[in-house]
Amino acid sequence: MVTPEPFDLDLTVRSHGWYDLAPWRWDGERQVLARPVRLSTGRVVDAEVVPAPGGLAFRAAARGRLSAAEAREAEAALARSLALDEDLAPFRTRAAALERERTSGRRPELPDLRWALGRGAGRLLRSPTVFEDAVKTLCTTNCSWALTRLMVSRLCEKMGESGPRGDPGFPTPKAMAGRPERFYREEIRAGYRAPYLRALARQVAEGELDLEALRTTTEPPEAISKRLRALAGFGPYAAEHLLRLLGRHGHLALDSWTRATLARRRGKKRVPSDRTFLRWYAPYGEWAGLAMWLEATTAWHGEGPPEPP
Repeated sequence: MVTPEPFDLDLTVRSHGWYDLAPWRWDGERQVLARPVRLSTGRVVDAEVVPAPGGLAFRAAARGRLSAAEAREAEAALARSLALDEDLAPFRTRAAALERERTSGRRPELPDLRWALGRGAGRLLRSPTVFEDAVKTLCTTNCSWALTRLMVSRLCEKMGESGPRGDPGFPTPKAMAGRPERFYREEIRAGYRAPYLRALARQVAEGELDLEALRTTTEPPEAISKRLRALAGFGPYAAEHLLRLLGRHGHLALDSWTRATLARRRGKKRVPSDRTFLRWYAPYGEWAGLAMWLEATTAWHGEGPPEPP
């Protein structure tokens, strides 16, 4: 699997919290990223990638013989999940120009993104399907990360089909649509999200909503955002977070964690207004959200000064 240059598997996998959610498995010591992948044939295979000379090595295991077409489909799913198809050259050009202004002293308010430019950061781990990304996004709203992990794990355990290793994959829209709202409240512990999860699954399963088309649509981000905001349970944060995973980075997708983290990184005694955050990253234009996210996650990757206590 050919990767862009520069590319760092660990940076991409740990770009945000998805790697910590089922059905992803990340072995940081061995640098192995794996998960069950459901193919268009209905089969579930276990697929994984590891660093290799010139890119990534891909492996897949199935019950019975895996055809060449099925292997290609599984490989494409992981390549898509690693955002290998996303062209970050315009972002890198813009960020490099702004970095020169920052270091010259003309724009001291800009974030220090030298580490990101040098290591090839900027690709965000996604799910093989937009449906999975949308469900997981709903599971991040107004709750702790521990609860998000619990809800997603239960979705997989109770409705996902297992691959050859026995680990459950992510449930299909049809599987989720077939469960009553009570199931999501009592078994998944989804709380107020219960009707939203069921409604989303039903719309996709019945063909009313084509989330996968959002990967390739030429619609402007504002139009996509409007469509996402029309979905039950999708407020500004959820819509902008999903836009980020679709490679549309013009919005900041601010939440309580990013606001507090950025305030600490910049030594602010109080969390600034959202208008201030927008001003900080406005020079990055359509890449403002990516620049913000890279600054917020700098410490995750051992870069820059440590955050103030």
